[in-house]
Amino acid sequence: MDGMRRGAMVTSARRTIGVLSPVVGGFYFGALIAGVSRAARRDGHSVVAVQTYPAGLDRERYPDEPLLEVPVALDAVDGIIVIAKAVRHDRLASMQEWGRPVVLISEDQTTLPAPVVVPDNAGGVSAALQHLVEHGHTRIGFIGSPLQRDIRERYDAYRTALAEHGIKPGPGWFSETADNHEQGGSQAAARLLAGGMPTTATIAATDRNAVGFIRALQAAGLVLPRDQAIIGFDRTETGARLVPRLSTVDPHNDRIGGLAVKLLLARLRGEEVAAGVYRAPSTLVIRESCGCGESTAQPDTDTADPLFERYGSTPARACLRRLSDSGFGGRSAAPGSSGTGDDEARAGWLRAVVDPITTAAERGTVPSGVSLGRLADLTSVRRPYPEALEQFVAAVRDLETELTSTLPPGSDQVPTLRRVTTDILLALTKGCTRPMLARSGYLERTIAEQYEVDLDLLRGRGSSPRALTWLPSARRSAACLGLWAGHERSPGDREVEIVGVNDTTGTLSRLIGTRTPASQFPPAALTRAGGSGSSGLTLVLPVTFGGSDWGLLAIDGTVDIRMTSGRDKYNHWAALLAVALDQERLMSSLRDQRLALEEAAARERALADTIRASEERYALASMAAQDGTWDWDVSAGTVYYSPRWKQTLGYGEEQIGSSLTEWLDRVHPDDRNELSAAIAAQLGGARTPLELEHRVRTSSGDYRWMMCRAVTVLDDAGCPARLVGALVDMTERKEHELALRRNALRDPETGLVNRILFLDRLGAAIKRTRRSSDYDCAVVLLRVVAAPDDLPVHDDPVAAEVEVRREVVGRLRQVLAEGDSAARLRQDEFAVLLDDIGPDGIRIDELVASVQPNPNAGIAVGVLPTIKPFQDADEALRGADIALLRAQTQPRAH
Repeated sequence: MDGMRRGAMVTSARRTIGVLSPVVGGFYFGALIAGVSRAARRDGHSVVAVQTYPAGLDRERYPDEPLLEVPVALDAVDGIIVIAKAVRHDRLASMQEWGRPVVLISEDQTTLPAPVVVPDNAGGVSAALQHLVEHGHTRIGFIGSPLQRDIRERYDAYRTALAEHGIKPGPGWFSETADNHEQGGSQAAARLLAGGMPTTATIAATDRNAVGFIRALQAAGLVLPRDQAIIGFDRTETGARLVPRLSTVDPHNDRIGGLAVKLLLARLRGEEVAAGVYRAPSTLVIRESCGCGESTAQPDTDTADPLFERYGSTPARACLRRLSDSGFGGRSAAPGSSGTGDDEARAGWLRAVVDPITTAAERGTVPSGVSLGRLADLTSVRRPYPEALEQFVAAVRDLETELTSTLPPGSDQVPTLRRVTTDILLALTKGCTRPMLARSGYLERTIAEQYEVDLDLLRGRGSSPRALTWLPSARRSAACLGLWAGHERSPGDREVEIVGVNDTTGTLSRLIGTRTPASQFPPAALTRAGGSGSSGLTLVLPVTFGGSDWGLLAIDGTVDIRMTSGRDKYNHWAALLAVALDQERLMSSLRDQRLALEEAAARERALADTIRASEERYALASMAAQDGTWDWDVSAGTVYYSPRWKQTLGYGEEQIGSSLTEWLDRVHPDDRNELSAAIAAQLGGARTPLELEHRVRTSSGDYRWMMCRAVTVLDDAGCPARLVGALVDMTERKEHELALRRNALRDPETGLVNRILFLDRLGAAIKRTRRSSDYDCAVVLLRVVAAPDDLPVHDDPVAAEVEVRREVVGRLRQVLAEGDSAARLRQDEFAVLLDDIGPDGIRIDELVASVQPNPNAGIAVGVLPTIKPFQDADEALRGADIALLRAQTQPRAH
């Protein structure tokens, strides 16, 4: 591979290791990434960890496939580590073509011939089942979800171990869970309870399954471990806080990550690393849930360790074995499993515990305060688990008892030995307490940071969330935000635009506004900076929430390996950022809508004022001229139509008779019922005068708008005797009113549609592209930057601007086809939607050539040749605006 050849040529170069992981936090994924980061940093390399599943997952229900399409960060790394289910299997099979060495963690090897690092699942489960058998259990069940490789191996090991002990599994002993979390364990417990609890002990494939299993059994009234003994797998802190505390298998996930780095660096150096399975040792951690009365750790079986050979006495060797793997988390390591540095640290700590005790027994000497302080420091650095101190006390007190038994009765060294043992235990207590206090402080700071981030992102005020000013003020690490933009460079390789950075040095600010394919994100300026305080680990998270997918957030940080949930703070930040960006877009849309509504309201008010003034003018004119009057004698059934009434409709004096039908039969069919109802209301005693607009047919056959106003005259009995009124021709005013209404959606000066109507048509076109793959449109944005050379010079600047706009609109109208839309967006900015363009782009060229016949035409043109990549009209219009800005920045010909 190209990556291996590069590694063979330069063995000491600083490398960037890429990690593809479903999520980047929690006791499993986070611990794996922390192990990778620690091993890489020890050799001077950096790590980019990419989360391939959405941020803000709903209760950690992972989808069947990752959200992100590899190759995210592909070009930015020298080698790749893929953690289980981070990449679709069809993409995983093609990773040989990427030109970079690959190491897998707990992934099926059948799709890619590469080294696969896994925990010792078989050894851990076998030790757990052996322990349960020693407790007298012969009906031992298993719960777990076999969707992932590690779980399948654990189940197979369970079946094998049963067979080795001559146990044939009974019906209902295996309960498949829907997931690896608490809910799956709770559902498995419900099924076993419904089946009458056929087992007396259970091995859970994960601690989280075990936690849900235990809680469900306790809720049903069972007493554990009396009614059911349980052993989990993962060694989470949640298990250590249960009552009874959960016995478990520690897979040492950090060692797995370290071994993966070791294999990957070997491949980068050009060494031959065979494809196959590489296992990191597991440890059985005994607590109370299995039926044991005290919390102890199983000793290492490797007694060939030189450290053990150093002590000839049986008590010291036994103490070393019990202390060797008891109670420690991320920094502990089995011999040879994750590097010389960890082995030396482990050996140094063991000597600091055992040497002073054995020396006190042999010589009666007391350790100095400095050495005791160093022991406390060494213990603190190794980050012990919650039950560690309990294990230390038991092991050290047993050592004290054994050594005391070797001394003569009444020896003066016995009090010294007891004093030294107490001092050692006090130092160990300090070392165990400090990490708990530090973690408490860390959690408090995390809550404070999260509160600060929540308020800044959800407040919706101040600077845009794109600027990353919402990051906690105490953070000094670098960060970079890239939002999706443009087209895919290659399948799955989208383009991102860097819109915000967080960097106290200022070196990253030059990246703002640049675009890069996702395969080159995060930029090398972020991953290879190596500045003061850099962790050497860059986390890349998708900025997603619900149906929103904005882009990628890269941030220099660390992972929390003690959280049982995979939702670390960075995952939460990415989800909140997506919500804030959604809110920003919504607020921008609302502002635009409010502005449009204000403009429409202003036009409506102007229209109402115009109509009111027109009505007053026409009413006064009618009253003055006494035109179009009519008088209906209700009792006689005859109507008098004045000469002016007849002339208004184009008839002579003798052409109109005296019946009511002369009028009603000429009324437009759509208006006839309304007029009849209004007349009937007058005859029925309506309190208000008749006033109605309607259309009447003239002698030419055309219809004209008439305003009919009339009052009812009552006789002495109070009954309607006459209806007297006037008919006023209001055609011109009505047409003017309709024109004004049409102008509410059109620009009055140019007659083009306004921004609201244009966006509506553009949005409809985008939706149509999704329904029809053969349909596409183009968007052309025009901006008048100077008067075209072919226009005469005008003395009046305002008139000159109007003349330029009219010329642009005239040129547009010449080339627009049926279905096209042209709009005036701003004072001197126009947009054109070319409907149903062909693949040759001829119509686009014709439009550009028409409005910009030469380089000095004074018109800047931005072309969006297709609208298919865009989700909505606003996004497409922004793309056209960017194209226009780019066109304006290019030098004009002279």
